[in-house]
Amino acid sequence: MDTKKLKLITYLVIGVVGLFTLVGFGRGLVGTNNAGFYQVKQAAVTGTMTVIDNPGSYMRLFADVTTYHISDMYYFSKNDLDGGGGHDADPINVRFQGGGTASINGGIKFRLPVNDDLRLKIHQDFKSYNVLKHDLVRQVVAEALAQTATLMKAEESYSTRRAEFTALVEEQVKNGIYETETKEYKVKDSEGNELVEHQVLIMRNANGTPVIRKASPFTSYGIEIVSFQLKDFDFDQNISQLIHQKQDAEQKKVVARANAEKAQQDAITARAQGEAKIAEEKATQEVEKIKQVTIAQKEFEVSKLRRQQAEQDAQARITNGKAEAEVNKLKVQAGLTPIERATIDKETAIGVAAELAKVQFPNMMVLGGGSGGNVANNPFEAIGLESMLRLSKEVGKSNSK
Repeated sequence: MDTKKLKLITYLVIGVVGLFTLVGFGRGLVGTNNAGFYQVKQAAVTGTMTVIDNPGSYMRLFADVTTYHISDMYYFSKNDLDGGGGHDADPINVRFQGGGTASINGGIKFRLPVNDDLRLKIHQDFKSYNVLKHDLVRQVVAEALAQTATLMKAEESYSTRRAEFTALVEEQVKNGIYETETKEYKVKDSEGNELVEHQVLIMRNANGTPVIRKASPFTSYGIEIVSFQLKDFDFDQNISQLIHQKQDAEQKKVVARANAEKAQQDAITARAQGEAKIAEEKATQEVEKIKQVTIAQKEFEVSKLRRQQAEQDAQARITNGKAEAEVNKLKVQAGLTPIERATIDKETAIGVAAELAKVQFPNMMVLGGGSGGNVANNPFEAIGLESMLRLSKEVGKSNSK
């Protein structure tokens, strides 16, 4: 290798080293803060600490810089939603009243203070943002979870008191750990044996406010909780089996209740259908009754009209007979011969019989009671037949005179 090539390589190496030195030197001179973050700068010579919270570049001058999130979400979950790996994001284990255990998954969204003094206090105590999340946020949540778990049984936290459990944890994260007390009470098992149970309760003052045994560090550091949620409870095998049995029993109760309600509804439906059929049959019978009454009333009216017509026809025949008899009588009185009288008697009898034959008697007669309801009407009187017979006899007698 000749001297020119050696010099060229030397210059290139020096240039690259100089470039990296310049870049590193520049980064030491100038710093940048992004939106959503703030930085704590510790001066290189004096050690003075200041807070940089405005987005953009600033003169760093080789100072040590630590970056913090203004607001962030911390997950304690088996799914490692933080993405950092390790144990910092693991679920938090707790032991409930009665000995049941569970690994709880959830998350908390928090906001660091805007006050520079509090920000510097946080930096002095925790030195970095990752340490802050693990040694402060996680530990505060874990302590609140552990204290709340002692207040109820595992199966209660899963079902009937789930919302209460979450609320109590969030309150203790914000305000501090509540003071508790234990009370004993006696119960009987399924066989009637008397047992002593223990119940852990929150102590409250005269105003009913929970007594705080240990204030929350979040209060002293000015950290605000934006949201808090508990997602899953991974119970131990015994508790999981117990919960499964209770769920199965509840499902059977729901099915039994649904079947009972269906049977009750079927009975109501059957009763309603029966009542509807009865009402329909009653209506049919009522219509038939009205129909038969109408027919009977019509036949009664027709019979009545026929009887009246028969009476009028009979009366007309009687009147005609009387007139003819009177004529014959006058003839006899005028001095008719015995042959003429006999002829007249014969013709009179024949005429009366002929007229009687012309009388149309009703097919049906409706007869009422007699006067005063004592004696029934004579059917022959009803149609005038008896009167005609009497008239015939009287005519015969008159003609014989």
